[in-house]
Amino acid sequence: MIGILRRLKNLIPVNARLLLYKSVILPRLTYCHLVRHFSSASDVRKLERLQEKALRLVYNTAADSYDTLLKRAKLTTLQNRRLQDILILMFNVKNKLVMNYISDIFNIKEDTNGKRYNLRNADFVLPRFKTASYGKHYLRYLGPQLRAKLCNEERNIDTLAAFRKMIRKKDVTSIVEGYRTECRLFLA
Repeated sequence: MIGILRRLKNLIPVNARLLLYKSVILPRLTYCHLVRHFSSASDVRKLERLQEKALRLVYNTAADSYDTLLKRAKLTTLQNRRLQDILILMFNVKNKLVMNYISDIFNIKEDTNGKRYNLRNADFVLPRFKTASYGKHYLRYLGPQLRAKLCNEERNIDTLAAFRKMIRKKDVTSIVEGYRTECRLFLA
């Protein structure tokens, strides 16, 4: 698919090449990407390099950095996209918008005696592991951890459309790396 961009780079304009990339190649890179998120680091890097290679062909440049190409195309890294989709999945699980076999992966905390404490991990029970690192790279653990790192205002958004709009504007990789961003709603 990327070879097609190489052959067409001098025949069609940049906006047509970008449209071709977003409609033909990007869906293949993001197909079942939640499963790929837990692949080896080398496989994940290969996907990022494919996106970078395709964007270089779209804009016909070798000098620009990957971040510059992403900003120019108004895209995000594939890793950030996967983390955003994990958060959207967690929103759907919390609001019971998914099938039972998906929500059964997670342990949702139930209210006890009608009391609800405002704790960061108040929505899900995190699984316990006997070792320090085993199991912490699974969806069952990473999903609730990501959701817990969101601000209360972001976690309490009511509709899926509003949550999706907010999360698509957010750099989730900074949350994973431990940096807290300021809590702002991007509803406007």
